[in-house]
Amino acid sequence: MSAEGKNKIRKAALKVISEHGITGATIRLIAKEAGVSTGAIYHYYSSKEDILYDIMDTSLIASTLVAEKAKSKKFSREEIIKDIYDNLNERFEKKEQENRLQFYLAHEAIIGNEQIKARFKKKYDEWISRIEEILVASYEAKSGKATRAFAAWLLAAVDGLILQDLLEVQAEERNMIMKVFFVLLTDGIPNFLELMNKHRLFETIENKESE
Repeated sequence: MSAEGKNKIRKAALKVISEHGITGATIRLIAKEAGVSTGAIYHYYSSKEDILYDIMDTSLIASTLVAEKAKSKKFSREEIIKDIYDNLNERFEKKEQENRLQFYLAHEAIIGNEQIKARFKKKYDEWISRIEEILVASYEAKSGKATRAFAAWLLAAVDGLILQDLLEVQAEERNMIMKVFFVLLTDGIPNFLELMNKHRLFETIENKESE
């Protein structure tokens, strides 16, 4: 099946999910919506979760694109910040179904789906690496364990905000959350990296690694 065909299946799955929910989105319904046989789907996807993971993976590539721009050194920090800000705002505004997929799949991994768990482990490793690359390329951070740990915290914060948004339990309106996020990007991250350096986190962690 061509990339266009797989994209057709992904779009069909999202439409079925919007009408029947994630648990009600069966392979049969997805195949019917896509206009293909269930056998054709199973030729490329081993399960419904496999389709959902593919959708999530395709929709959450923003960090990779921003990291590539940052590493090219052709864009200013301000331009990279704008991309990061716009991508998070777009994720809030336009990708509710994809956001739900992430947490549905995370639940599947937690309750014992080892295939999905392995994929999440790989995906989070990639996401953290991309954020670390942005910190190094655009914020002059030192590459290493400490910066990677900071990247993990930043990713966890975004995950938490998305979960709050899905549950509709955010402590503050989204407009204020985005304003705070902008300050974090412009001033918070540079200042925190300076604090990490002041407390010799980079040196301490890297020295321990070399012992």
